[in-house]
Amino acid sequence: MADPSRTEKATPKRRQKARKEGSILRVQDLDATVMLWSNFFLLLALGASTMSGLSSVMAFILRKSGQPGLVAEGSLHALAVELLTMILKVLGPFLAANFLLALGNQLAQHGLEIHPELLVPKFGKLNPAAGFKKLFSPQSAVNLLKSVLKFTVVAVVAWLVVRPRIPAILATLNYPMSQALEFFRQTVFLLYRDIMLVMLALAGADYLYQRHEYEKGIRMTKQEVKDEQKDAEGNPEIKGRQRSLLLSSAMRRILAKVPKASVVITNPTHFAVALQYEPGSSAPVLVAKGVDHLAFKIRERAKESGVPIVENPPLARAIYHNVDLDRPIPAELYQAVAQVLAYVYRLRGAA
Repeated sequence: MADPSRTEKATPKRRQKARKEGSILRVQDLDATVMLWSNFFLLLALGASTMSGLSSVMAFILRKSGQPGLVAEGSLHALAVELLTMILKVLGPFLAANFLLALGNQLAQHGLEIHPELLVPKFGKLNPAAGFKKLFSPQSAVNLLKSVLKFTVVAVVAWLVVRPRIPAILATLNYPMSQALEFFRQTVFLLYRDIMLVMLALAGADYLYQRHEYEKGIRMTKQEVKDEQKDAEGNPEIKGRQRSLLLSSAMRRILAKVPKASVVITNPTHFAVALQYEPGSSAPVLVAKGVDHLAFKIRERAKESGVPIVENPPLARAIYHNVDLDRPIPAELYQAVAQVLAYVYRLRGAA
């Protein structure tokens, strides 16, 4: 019985885990239908040559059976080998094509994944009690009912195809070999066609049912989804600690450059930017900037280091929003910055 707490759809990670554990959507009726349709087209392509080969095999058997002294000569072994070789030559293409079709069908539906851990024996599955419990589970009853229903439907369809042809089938005993084989080929063609259509409908219905059961089986609880999101995003406390360390490191780097600045321009409380100008350089460079708490730290460090502080709210905001750290100020701010620097140099000269 499904766990009622598992109400959430499976995440991609949960689906991948299920695949690694060997839990995939398997629809046996769909596999059988694919193989049936494939063999139908194989029969159309290779049917004539196969029937011709079978005719040769039958003629060989009849010819050998009429030879006297076959057993006395001790050649039954050689005859069996020769007969088996002929049969393999006739049926070999069908067998090889079916193997490749089955392999291609599995690769197309499920891809190629090798999980050696699934080969390790699990002795817990050998528990007879668990086996009996699974044998008499509701799922086993459903599977049994499905199998009986499918067998009944296919058997009825096959009977409806074969019943009208029973007199003709019995009459083939008096037909020439070629005519009898042609009749059997037509009968097999009709049988294949009708059973294929029925199997296609059954496979479609079974696929919908199996997909529903598979999705229900890999559902997750709300807590499992939350835990997976935490694993994917990382622990919030650890991420907060990492963010705090990064901010502290960035703050230390910024504050270390303030003592080298030529001037600090403030908002006066919300923004603070520190500019460094070397005589002969093309333009001042922004060496530090901050808002709110960091702006307060920049002003404090400037006071401790004796760096002039100038209040110019429009200029402070313009530099903060438009200039990156360690980059020169743009040309449109040259005049405003030059006035600030001139004011600073006058103060130093007066001092």
